[in-house]
Amino acid sequence: MISFSRVVKEEICFNDFDKDCERSILCAVIKIVGTLSYNQSGLTLELRSENAKIASKIHKLLKDLYQPQIELRVTRKMKLKKNNVYYLKVSKAKEILDDLYIDAFRHHNPDPSLIQNDKQKRAYLAGVFLACGSVNNPSTSNYHLEMSVNEEDYALFIAGLMNHYDLNAKVIKRRNKYVVYLKSAEKIGDFLRAIGSSTSVMNFEITRIDRNMSNTVNRMNNCDIANETKAMSASYDQLQDIAYVIDKAGIEILDDQTQQVALLRLSNPELTLNELAKKYEEEYNKTISKSSLHRRFKKIKEEAQKLKQMENE
Repeated sequence: MISFSRVVKEEICFNDFDKDCERSILCAVIKIVGTLSYNQSGLTLELRSENAKIASKIHKLLKDLYQPQIELRVTRKMKLKKNNVYYLKVSKAKEILDDLYIDAFRHHNPDPSLIQNDKQKRAYLAGVFLACGSVNNPSTSNYHLEMSVNEEDYALFIAGLMNHYDLNAKVIKRRNKYVVYLKSAEKIGDFLRAIGSSTSVMNFEITRIDRNMSNTVNRMNNCDIANETKAMSASYDQLQDIAYVIDKAGIEILDDQTQQVALLRLSNPELTLNELAKKYEEEYNKTISKSSLHRRFKKIKEEAQKLKQMENE
């Protein structure tokens, strides 16, 4: 079975990036999985990946930007899953490192010019995830995304870059590595969306919703099952509409109060409308009626239908 991490990474590999973003991705990848050595030809750069599509993407980025000679070598791990390991031995190492402001003799964070705008920041984080990221399948009970690097300063830098998007990323030391991680399902979804994995975000949200629904059903012992099932079905439809609107157009397409209702539903998929109205009052210190909630969800549904119609045209 293909892991969810692999699905996310391969989706990123199929995305197109402009030249500035390609440089940002390569800077991150070289920093994390690059090895430098000297031989008769001078300085040589070698990059390693256990994923053929990631190796192919790195190859394409290098060719697009620098046209180096690239020697591909494939070995097979002898332990555990016995995966293939792909090595790219790259010429023009000094030219590439100079262009990306990478000092071969010391560890440092990326040059500010490589992360100066939002697109480059997202691309850099995509490169970090391609090189060393993993994320649990949303069908599990433990939501967890992490990226593991060698230096504490670099881990703190990555966490800071992620927290530019209000993700609440944290760092822990695990053996001889520093791990940047997210534990919140909502924040993991936000991160995957930021690095350009929108289809995986949709699958993540729907799987998470399905799991939450299943858990809620299992907890229902003394409830009116018919009414609860009807409420859950409505909630599921609402969540699908919300996820579709966010993925295709962004939550900003909705007015402020509808945004509040959408975010509240995402955080509370199991609540009935009455319970959601009470939760709204607690969160925003103002009342909202069931009919008003109905109108907001109807507006979200209409926006989702418009987006679907536009996509099919």
